Amino acid sequence: MKIFFDVDGVLIDGWHANPALRKPWDIDIETDLGVDRERFRDLFFGALGARNASPMFACVTGRRDLKEALAEVLPQVGYAGDVDRFVRYWFEKDSNRNAEVFRLVADIRQNTAAKIYVATGQEHHRAGYLWNTLGFSRHFDGIFYSAAIGHPKKDVRFFEAINRTLAIDASVQPLFFDDQPEIASLAQTAGWEGVAFSSADDIRRHPRLAHLWP
Repeated sequence: MKIFFDVDGVLIDGWHANPALRKPWDIDIETDLGVDRERFRDLFFGALGARNASPMFACVTGRRDLKEALAEVLPQVGYAGDVDRFVRYWFEKDSNRNAEVFRLVADIRQNTAAKIYVATGQEHHRAGYLWNTLGFSRHFDGIFYSAAIGHPKKDVRFFEAINRTLAIDASVQPLFFDDQPEIASLAQTAGWEGVAFSSADDIRRHPRLAHLWP
């Protein structure tokens, strides 16, 4: 069995597709760094309906470097400090690991022969931070992320690229947990079993895994 986990909203308890479950990393950004929170969101992540044209979208699809893109935007939103300091603040604030999910991942690794991976929409710097600094490399067999693949997670080619890399065919049907129902559904078109994630119970009670927790 191959099992994939999304990062934000699943492994990291921060941004979630369901607004009621979100824990924003930037809640204190104006107090801590002097950054206009709403303006930064609009300029960097893109206003609703225009996110595919945003600097962040270019970063998560591997077309721009995060720090270079931030260096252009940050002076416009009230930040006069060092870009590296801003990135460090962001990554550290957005690193609230979902302890319950990680415990279940540990149980799966200990009690099955499953290969466990991360499949996520990330740019290169944060992907490296998650894998190395935050220690994801100790828990997973590999990470697949959009900037390295060259397609956003909302594009079926993201999943098709993973299928090619891991030689996944229709008989494998990887299990995939993602907080965005539309992404979970998209994964199914690539032969995966996508599961919309709201809490660790979605993992614990899944028919293919429930036998691990009597």
